[in-house]
Amino acid sequence: MSTVNITPMNKKIYTLATISEALEYSSIPGVMTLRLNNTIRVRTSEWKECLVELGESCAIKWTICNSNKRCTDITAEEAKNSGIKMCFSQKYSYHCSGTYESKTEMRVVQKRTKKNKCPALLCVREFFKTPEWYEITLTKDHADHTPGDICEDIHTLSLAKKYLHELSQQLEQSSKSASQIRIDMLRAIDRYGRSSDCKVNYYDIWNLMNKGNMSYSPNTNAFAYGFMSPTQQIKMRNAVSFCLDATHAISGKIDEILYTLLVRDKEIGRGWSVAFMVTNDRGVGPIVQWLQFLKSSLLLINPQQITIDCCSAEVHAIQTTFPSTQIQFCIFHVTQA
Repeated sequence: MSTVNITPMNKKIYTLATISEALEYSSIPGVMTLRLNNTIRVRTSEWKECLVELGESCAIKWTICNSNKRCTDITAEEAKNSGIKMCFSQKYSYHCSGTYESKTEMRVVQKRTKKNKCPALLCVREFFKTPEWYEITLTKDHADHTPGDICEDIHTLSLAKKYLHELSQQLEQSSKSASQIRIDMLRAIDRYGRSSDCKVNYYDIWNLMNKGNMSYSPNTNAFAYGFMSPTQQIKMRNAVSFCLDATHAISGKIDEILYTLLVRDKEIGRGWSVAFMVTNDRGVGPIVQWLQFLKSSLLLINPQQITIDCCSAEVHAIQTTFPSTQIQFCIFHVTQA
């Protein structure tokens, strides 16, 4: 006769504030784990938030793979008379589950897939007789990988919600640049964060800016001023390749930057400045507005190539204004980065 090991259900009802108590320490320092076949109860009004917190604590993102919708047109009494026990159920798979067919023959440069065939499965259920809580159970365990591994796993995770909220607050209220915001948040994560948290990158900041149409700062002292001569306008219209350079420490005020747009002059055999912009805002906003002004003025029209240093703000500004333009990095700045 075969036997099945059933883990006794934890009768405690967890909330968002106490859900961490249902977890155990994993083999990765700072990363928690949910025991296999251990059913935990969470308060009905907070089950979604608890599920997110479980995922972030365990360095996992759960994605819906199967869902049975709630029976909204039936009462608990009718369900009892009909023999229907379950009110709601939903299954989640690990975000890196499945397989990916490589296309390296068509794409010579291709990043490594995050798919790892992990069979992990999480079930969320609600029963008519117990509307006060939801049940969460890990029914299939992880395989062929360790959740939270810094080299193989954690880079595939999304940024935790608390850091997204902090980024939004920084973008709305802080006068700091994108670079400084990222540095400060990385230091805070290293000091107070969990090992299961993904690190902040520049794209997290820009995605929030584009989604919410935010600016770096409401600071009224921020400025941007562009200028060019008639001769420079003529040379700009006739050029197809440009170089965008940023010069720091141009005055006694440390925040001020001079952006210079250059072309190669065939007659003198070297660079020729065709436009300037001075600003004390280190963000991407002034660069975008400057390039869009040059574009709308029919001065900078669909450039084929722009060479820059290793500045993510410049990359984003060019991609926003000229999506088809090729971006080339200065080899000196690449070697120094």
